[in-house]
Amino acid sequence: MVAYNANELFSATEVAKNFATITSKLYKRELEKIGILKNNKLDFILLKSEDFEKIIEKEVQKALFEEDRKFVAAQVEKIKSGTAKFYSTDEAEAKLGTVIKAYEH
Repeated sequence: MVAYNANELFSATEVAKNFATITSKLYKRELEKIGILKNNKLDFILLKSEDFEKIIEKEVQKALFEEDRKFVAAQVEKIKSGTAKFYSTDEAEAKLGTVIKAYEH
């Protein structure tokens, strides 16, 4: 869970009344994020769009890493179990050539 400093939390009413002032703190990097409270509970978060994009990119990278990790683990398991098929460089090039030709037509 994300932690908030007291100066990063504002009531919804406070944000509505002082939107420009509060968001300028994000713009000037005085605050990293703003939590908006409704009935004393965190309801919304305001971030600069570039910060949001960084968060999304980081999550995408984590997901891709996990996908790659699972793929490698599956390949290692095939090698350990003896079910992996190995090709010489010539065999791999020939198979690749066949696949490329199929896509060209």
